[in-house]
Amino acid sequence: MKINSRITAAFVVVIAVAVVVMAYTSRFYINNVFDRYAKGYRSVLMEHWENMFASYYRYNGNSWTGVEAMLTHRPRGRRMFMPHRQEGPGFLGIMPGERLLLADAEGRVVLDSLQEKNGQILAPRILEQGTPVMHGGEQVGTLFLQPQTAMTVLTLEEEFSRSALQAVFWGGLAALLAGVALSYLLAGQLARPLALLTASAQKFARGEFQHRVRLARKDEIGKLAEAYNFMAESIEKNEALRRNLLADVSHELRTPLTVLRGNLEALQAGKMEAGPELLSSLYDEVLRLTRLVSDLESINLAQAGKLPLHFSEADLALLLSRASAPFQHEANERGIKFAFELEEGLQCWCLDEDRVIQVLINLLANAFKFTPDGGKIKLDARAEKGSLLLAVYDSGPGIPEKELPFIFKRFYKTSPGRGGGSGLGLSIAKSLVEAHGGTIKAYNNPAGGSVFAVTLPFHALETDHHDT
Repeated sequence: MKINSRITAAFVVVIAVAVVVMAYTSRFYINNVFDRYAKGYRSVLMEHWENMFASYYRYNGNSWTGVEAMLTHRPRGRRMFMPHRQEGPGFLGIMPGERLLLADAEGRVVLDSLQEKNGQILAPRILEQGTPVMHGGEQVGTLFLQPQTAMTVLTLEEEFSRSALQAVFWGGLAALLAGVALSYLLAGQLARPLALLTASAQKFARGEFQHRVRLARKDEIGKLAEAYNFMAESIEKNEALRRNLLADVSHELRTPLTVLRGNLEALQAGKMEAGPELLSSLYDEVLRLTRLVSDLESINLAQAGKLPLHFSEADLALLLSRASAPFQHEANERGIKFAFELEEGLQCWCLDEDRVIQVLINLLANAFKFTPDGGKIKLDARAEKGSLLLAVYDSGPGIPEKELPFIFKRFYKTSPGRGGGSGLGLSIAKSLVEAHGGTIKAYNNPAGGSVFAVTLPFHALETDHHDT
């Protein structure tokens, strides 16, 4: 069953149950209330009729003669006991579906609103159930107000109860129909966007990663669509990165393997001799392959939380000097102003010195790659909010805003004009920083160039992280 059918069915069931419960409770409550009202009304009415018939008996010479005329008209000269002003049948106020009986002192019926028992004598046990009509301290008659015996005539209570139930039934039916229509509309509003999401997910499963769901809604379904689109965009970019990864790994492996294969084939064919220069070249290519595999392994270990870290109290001045030393010669040759600064009073910090130096070397290598000759590069270290902040500033062209979210992805390379490389340096730096529990970010300097900032939290000396 589709979701819109389920929602509609759920609405119908809820409304139907509500109507049944409302009908039952309404009938119970209305019957009880109206029954109390009817009993009170009859009590007052019977008391009024008792006084009226007693007055009739008194002013008619202690006789019930002609009393049946009270059902049809007001007798002349008898205004004292005739409180009603309407003419015609029923001026006594008999309620629909009820029967009025009046018996004299001997139990003989002298008035019957149905005119069926006139002249009949009622049994003593029946007379005991009536309302006595008193005159001069004596009972001169008995008054009865009974339901009519005809099955086609309803009492006022039955008529009211039936009318109330009919009103509840038709109101419930109208509510049910309105609920079905409304639930169908609401179910459609829920089902249609879900159907769009389902269709999009099916296309996505077939590899159509560019497909998106467009919903102009601000509710939960709209947020779900936004989350889906964000996920689809991320997966599409990751898929592109995966393809690039395969291409880049293939390229990075192909070059040293091609060199090794060509030289080894030449040696095998006797076209070359295994001299020191050739062996050194082959050894360099093997080191290149080893370094690539090692970098990949470091990233995987760090992201899996299994990279071993060995914390110690490191001298920050010595750490910055060690990280800067490999770049001094290049800086001198290219006329780049390169220096590092350490905040005064900040001497030591507990960290894995070798891993942090590796991070700084990767960041500095990236800075030197994109800084033009005669530019500036600065390595800065200072304390900030209880953490150690290491920042690398360069005067290069900066990073395109659209590329900032992806530069720490493995094998991600920026625009072709910004240089080559394996695309692993920044990814390794990010993994090592996060293994320390820190963060790394890149942004463009308003004054020009880019900035890579590393924040490392404080670790107590006794905390030796292994398999972090």
